[in-house]
Amino acid sequence: MSSNTHPIESTISEQALPSEVSIQSDTWLNRYRNFPVFSKTWYRHRTIAFGGTLAVLLLMIATITFLTQDNIVDFFRWTIPFFVFGTGLFTIGQGMAVWVRQQNYGERKEGVLITSALLAGLLLSMAIGVGLHGIATEFLGKEKKPQVSQQSKVVASPMSEAAMLKEQERKRILEENEKILKAARAERDKARGPVFNMVITALAWFPMTIAGFYWGSFFDLLVYFRQRKRLAEALRKQELERAQNARREAELKLSVLVAQVEPHFLFNTLAGVRSAILTEPLRATAIVDHLVDYLRSTIPQMRGDGGTEQGHLAKQLETARAYLSLMQARIPRLSFSIESEVKDAVFPPLMLISLVENAIKHGIEPKIGPAKITITARYFDAEDEEKLEVCVADDGVGFGGTTSGTGIGLANIRERLESMYGARASLTLKARPEGGVAAIIVLPLMT
Repeated sequence: MSSNTHPIESTISEQALPSEVSIQSDTWLNRYRNFPVFSKTWYRHRTIAFGGTLAVLLLMIATITFLTQDNIVDFFRWTIPFFVFGTGLFTIGQGMAVWVRQQNYGERKEGVLITSALLAGLLLSMAIGVGLHGIATEFLGKEKKPQVSQQSKVVASPMSEAAMLKEQERKRILEENEKILKAARAERDKARGPVFNMVITALAWFPMTIAGFYWGSFFDLLVYFRQRKRLAEALRKQELERAQNARREAELKLSVLVAQVEPHFLFNTLAGVRSAILTEPLRATAIVDHLVDYLRSTIPQMRGDGGTEQGHLAKQLETARAYLSLMQARIPRLSFSIESEVKDAVFPPLMLISLVENAIKHGIEPKIGPAKITITARYFDAEDEEKLEVCVADDGVGFGGTTSGTGIGLANIRERLESMYGARASLTLKARPEGGVAAIIVLPLMT
């Protein structure tokens, strides 16, 4: 798929992913993985999972802090900003990414914008956390130094002065120790070398980096790119299965239709034989011979019609000739001609005979006087593709100038052509100027 084209789905689906794409988890912590990454449903379930986990952790830390610590200033100065940062990390960037995916941009543009949204969400979350920490430090971190009045200094006991001197000495010692530790760290870092120090720093920040990438959906971004390809493959597979099922259904409908028509056709033929056997024994014999030829031609096709095998035009024309010969023996006023400039080509079984039967039933039988059916087959070029056109034309009563059929048999043929060839094939019914109807099937020419 081109990078400038839209994804297969015109709008991102909010339904659960196919089983071959998702992990099929039903726990509240992993349920979001059953939906397309950066969809609204995915965002809702992921927010519930991460928000619930963070809320439980915050409650545990707050309980431990209030039960064990006398000074809870650090809880508000450090813990609260950190949890606000964490909340923004799994909501801000993902929310913007969801909005981007709803716009149905091309693949490349969508990928760039979603990556940018996650980075922006990370930076905004850090800015909010740092800003909140600064505000908390400003209001809670100041140490209030006791105000000592001049009178207090005068009446201060020697004991309090000694305590103050002792405290000042303690602070001086702590500052000297801190300087010694800093100097020792500097010597140690110098001895290790810059490369080793970078490795140590990277290892120290590695757990936090992984956590940030996980909470910030950067791992989900990798899943998004992989899932998009797998989802496209799954959708193509489902579309192929639907087309195959539709084709099998159309084949079954046509088989059922033929099974319903054949008894009526046989009964009428046998009735014609019975009526002619006494008065016109030669015509009765001809009807029986043509009936045998017709059944010999159609029964193999009827048995294989439910499968995936395709017929051939030569066989269909042979069947139509046997059927029309039989009808001509039954209806002497009927004449027919079959002409084909195509020696042979792939042609679905039972379609042609269905059109011929339709012409006899709706065009020839209701007409008074001579009638004729003409079958022609030709090929032509259209839209850089060779096409096969098979036409069944009659000069019967027609259908009042309309140009489309509404019968079950015609509808089944159209469904069957669509399932096999899509928009490359068609069935058209047209009123002929000289009277009657022309039924035309056009499909790709394949030999």
